[in-house]
Amino acid sequence: MADDLMLTLTGSDWLGVVLAVVAATFLGFLWFTPLFGKRWAREMGMDTSDRPSPRRMALSMVLFIFGNLLMAYVLWHEIHGWIPTLWAEQLGIATGDVENSSVWMYASLAALFNWLGFMLPLQLGRVAWENRSWTLVAINAGFDIVRLFAMAYIVAALSGQV
Repeated sequence: MADDLMLTLTGSDWLGVVLAVVAATFLGFLWFTPLFGKRWAREMGMDTSDRPSPRRMALSMVLFIFGNLLMAYVLWHEIHGWIPTLWAEQLGIATGDVENSSVWMYASLAALFNWLGFMLPLQLGRVAWENRSWTLVAINAGFDIVRLFAMAYIVAALSGQV
């Protein structure tokens, strides 16, 4: 039965995941450069006149993109795991017997609960244990929730189940 419940990504699903990564990367650029870049750097205690080496910057971008890829992939699973008609199909239940709300609602719930349960507590820990400012937490947590919602909506829009 466990094999029957495995979700596999199809071509349009992978396209959604990849486009979500591109969007999240672009949002990160906007968020941490023109919108909040100077304030974020100040809160991090960074000297903005010091430029990282091209090698260090490339490594940072690769890690950021990889993290976004993991996030988009998990969001795809989260969104699809919440859709009752998909469970019904996998379990052989008539889909007419299962209420299915908009996939946008499931995308929103996946984004919100992942942020609330995982991202926000990590940011709060930075205040508690790293003496980071509430301003830094607001900047980072704000980016996290905007990124999660954008990624979830893109993944949902390109999903084969919409």
